[in-house]
Amino acid sequence: MVISKPKIIFNRNSIPQVDLNFMNKTHFEEVEMVKELGDLITSCQECSDNNKSNEITKTLKNWFKHTEAHFARENALMLKTHFPAHSIHSQEHESALNMLSTIINEWQAGHNLDALAEYVFVSWPNWFNRHVDTMDTITAHFAVMNGYTEENETRDN
Repeated sequence: MVISKPKIIFNRNSIPQVDLNFMNKTHFEEVEMVKELGDLITSCQECSDNNKSNEITKTLKNWFKHTEAHFARENALMLKTHFPAHSIHSQEHESALNMLSTIINEWQAGHNLDALAEYVFVSWPNWFNRHVDTMDTITAHFAVMNGYTEENETRDN
């Protein structure tokens, strides 16, 4: 099946920018991973190639690891800067990781390409754009307004 809804494909210029470069860089990396996954899904939608299925599984696992690290760094930033909405933002991270884990488990259980395509091309891009445009933007702005600099982060580590 080819997904009936329009595919949402991000590029560097379409991702909302936040006030911290490390967050923007992480968002760019994540979008590139999802674009790679989308290309694999598209090329596999008309085939039953086990190698493509294995590549999809590997890419999904890499995306999950990247997302865990992405969210951990943002959560640490929120704690370090005493961001008032930390619990709300971190709960959204946890929910997103749980959803990604569910998608990966469902993929591994049955290789349902349609469900994976729906998530990669529609659900995740909508969530990601909304999350970056709201929670990440506010978090980064708060951190900068309260004296956080990436130079201090480098020296502290």
